[in-house]
Amino acid sequence: MEFAVTTGRSGQMELAGQAKIWARQLEVEYIPRNLYGRLDTLLEERNLDAVLVATASGARIVNAAGTFFYHPSMAVLRLQRLKNGEKDNFAAALNISRGAKILDATLGLASDAAIASYLAGPDGEVIGLEASRLLWFVVSNGLQTYTAEDEDLTKALRRIETVHMTAGEYLKQCGRDAFDVVYFDPMFRFPVSGSSAMQALRPVAYTQPLSLQTVQLALNAAPTVVIKERGERILREYGCSEICGGRYSKVKYGIIRR
Repeated sequence: MEFAVTTGRSGQMELAGQAKIWARQLEVEYIPRNLYGRLDTLLEERNLDAVLVATASGARIVNAAGTFFYHPSMAVLRLQRLKNGEKDNFAAALNISRGAKILDATLGLASDAAIASYLAGPDGEVIGLEASRLLWFVVSNGLQTYTAEDEDLTKALRRIETVHMTAGEYLKQCGRDAFDVVYFDPMFRFPVSGSSAMQALRPVAYTQPLSLQTVQLALNAAPTVVIKERGERILREYGCSEICGGRYSKVKYGIIRR
């Protein structure tokens, strides 16, 4: 995927330094914003798939499909529900205890990782893998800068460690029982209509399907593997013997125990 870094139209001078640092970190081109009035013009004339924009409110991804900036999304509401004693199917499937070590092998927007981090607590460990370099960068930046109204959520976000790597590559390096549970949420396998922010993510997301080989590697790294999918049939094909999820839920969580 071809992308570059620029700044928002407002505060170009103040943000240029940050944008140049990001460009060096990502090893891509920095393009001064004053060269282009509109970002769609920049994308078209430079033949780019996306552009990373430094703004006063943080990093944004802009492409032909829309704009994305980091937000903990449903994690805000889910955390409140957990505190109120309500059930969360993800939490139930992973059965996370304080001090647990969790690998979120498909980090995405880190909403699930945020819940895992909260449940595992300060003594736990949550590592999130993201194969998309651009998505990894924006989400990692957001996890370290976003401040939620709920202090517990902010602390949970800060504790998440992110790694830019595919699950297969990372799991090959893991020793046996490096984690208590490995979690997969293959992103956008069956795209559905949604917000403009989600639409903007699809062109930059890692869309390779989860392989059986990667699942086997995960079963070496942890005694329990949990896979999120929209269809129970697919979960059975991966070898899931237990299915967790509400009767009317659009998604299910399949559990494989070594």
